[in-house]
Parts: sequence; structure tokens; C-alpha cells
Amino acid sequence: MILDRFKVPKEKRFSEQAVITLMNQSIFQFGNALSMIFINLYLWRLTNSLLINGLFNLTAILSQGVMTIFLGKVAKRRDRLTMYRYGIFLTAFFYLCIVVTQEWMVDYFYLFALLKGISQAAYWIGYFTLVYDVSNNENRHRYLGWNQISMSGANLLGPAMAGFIISLYTELTGYIMVFSFAFIMFLVAAMGSLRMKKETTHHKAYYMKFLPLLLTKKPGFGLVLLGWFIIGFPQGVLMYIPHILLYDIFPDESFVGYMNMLFLMLSILASYVISRFARLNATKTYLFVAAFGMTFSTVFLLWDISIWTVVLFMSIGSIFKPLQANTYAAHYYRWLDHLPLKENFRVESVVLRESIINIGRGLGIVIFMIFSAEINPTTIPWVIVSLMAVQLLIPWMAKES
Repeated sequence: MILDRFKVPKEKRFSEQAVITLMNQSIFQFGNALSMIFINLYLWRLTNSLLINGLFNLTAILSQGVMTIFLGKVAKRRDRLTMYRYGIFLTAFFYLCIVVTQEWMVDYFYLFALLKGISQAAYWIGYFTLVYDVSNNENRHRYLGWNQISMSGANLLGPAMAGFIISLYTELTGYIMVFSFAFIMFLVAAMGSLRMKKETTHHKAYYMKFLPLLLTKKPGFGLVLLGWFIIGFPQGVLMYIPHILLYDIFPDESFVGYMNMLFLMLSILASYVISRFARLNATKTYLFVAAFGMTFSTVFLLWDISIWTVVLFMSIGSIFKPLQANTYAAHYYRWLDHLPLKENFRVESVVLRESIINIGRGLGIVIFMIFSAEINPTTIPWVIVSLMAVQLLIPWMAKES
């Protein structure tokens, strides 16, 4: 009887392609996890400038948003799997360029940011379209939950391992070793993508021109799109500021890596609970709880910017972030089944999602840069609190289809 409770119903089980996609995503994410937070610390070590870090992330995010629109059309007319593979290849090339240029990266940081943005645009267009293809309404919450678990598992091990490697070497040698290892992981992911099957489709027309008509017919979909903008608003800042704050307080890369392990262990636990018990008919409740929890986490920063307040801020946010991300993604995918073009609009829907969320991320970074050009313990907490508080609007964006 106990085992029957944990037995997965037939309609929620994954196909072979779903399992392969999850495994390859884990490998790709492990490469990302090894290096992603340490790119910002690498730039911080070279420049000690929040401005350059902000410009690097802003350029990468905006270029990703713009290229998503262009590459989405290419993906629709060719194949989403081809675009997925291009994304992996360009990501590998990005890290290879860092290994080759090393400290000279700072002189060309805007070009690196552009390459990062293009590679991320190609990869996520392909991947999010694959998610729709390999899952359905019955198992999508479970798929997204396991997707979050696999990503969190990769993120759990990656930064800790990278921080340990960096601590073994003097100067910046450890960073180059980590970026080299990440490059190898992306090559492995490229090989893994060869096991994925292309989907044959006769619908190669790009339907983005029908968006105004679609919004007129389904006005609730416009609010759902606006929700992605609000979700992205604080994300751009959270991509680099918390790790820089931790490193500025306690300048040890291994410490940052181990703290990241703590945050992701909490995310893994939250994702597992979501994958087991989440229900589609509780979307607004989940979104409100997540928004409130993430906003509450910022209150500690108003007290002081110290190790314990930053750790509490990141820990509480790590618990509620998967709830928000998985719930809104599942809600968005469900909307596609009720649009006039249905699955034929799936590539366009990914383009819209990625473009809009990156505009939100970019605007969040711009606002942060205006008010916090340097590490100021007075202004930084209030800017982060303000960016997070906007999340409370998201439940009202989740209109039913």
C-alpha cells in the first residue's frame, strides 16, 4: 500500500525522449553551473566594478531578447532541435574564447556579452519548445518539477566544485581551469543532443504577425505575457549581485560555492514537493505564496548587509522561486492549448516568453545601476526590495484560458 502511493500513474509517466531531454539538460546545466556565477566574480576580480558587471549582464540579456525574436523565425522554418544544438555549440565557443583570451576578456567584455546572449537565445528557444513537445498537460507539472530538480542538482554540485578548484590555485588560474572544464561539458551535451529525434512538421510559417489579432481575440493572453515581464524584473539583478555581495563580505570563492550548495538544496527540496503535489487548479494560490515569500526574503537586507542577512535572503528566495517558476510555466503551456493556432504557435510562444522576460531583466538591471553604482549598504537593499515587491502583481496576470 505504501509503495502504491509513490507509484506514478500511467498518464504522468515520461516518454523516452522526455528522459533523454532531461538528462541532456542536466549535463548542459552542470557546465553552466560550473562557470556562470564565477564569470561575474571573474569580472569582479579583474575590475572591482559593479558598473562593468552590470553592463556585461545588461548587454547579454538585451542581446538575448533581441536575438530570440530573430532566431525564433529561423527555428520555426528549420527545426527546433537544430536551434537547440546551435545554442550548445555557441555556448561551448563562448567558454573557449574566455580560456584563450583570459584577462583580456575585460577589454572585449561587450563582445563576450553579445556572444553569451546569442548562445542563450538559441539554446532556450530550442529547449523550451522541446519541453512542450515531450510533455503534455497530464505530466507537465511533473516534468517541470523534475527539470527543476535536475537543474538544481547540477547547480548544487557545479559551483561547489568550481569554488574548490579555484581555491587550489593562486591568482586567476583556477578560473581558467573551471572554464575549460565547462567547455568540455558543453561538448558532451552536444554529443548527447544527437540522441534526440527531430519532429516532422508541415507548419513552418512564422505566425508572429498574428499576435495583435490573437491578443484581441484572447485578451487574457496579453496579461499572461505581461506576467513574464514582471517575473523577469528582479531576475537580472539576482543573476550577479548576491554572489558579489557574498564575495565582498567574505572573499573566498569556495565559500560562495558552498553557500550556493545550500541555496540549491533548498530549491531541490521545494521542487520535489511541487512535482509530487502541485495542481493546475491552484495556480493563483501558488503564485501569491511564492511572490509573498520572495518579497519577505528581502526584509532581512533592510536590517543589514552581512553574511547572515544575505544568506537568509538567498535561502528563503530559493524555496519560493521554484514554486513561482514551475507554476507560471505550466500555466503558460496550458494557455497554448487554448490559442487559435495551438501547438503551431509553440515556437512563437517561446520567443514571446524569452523576449519579454529578458526585457524585464534588463530594465531591472538598469534601475539597479541608476540607484546603486557601487556597493552601498543603504541603497542596495531598498532597490532589491522594490524589485521583488513588484512580484505581488503576478497572481493577477495569471488569467484562466
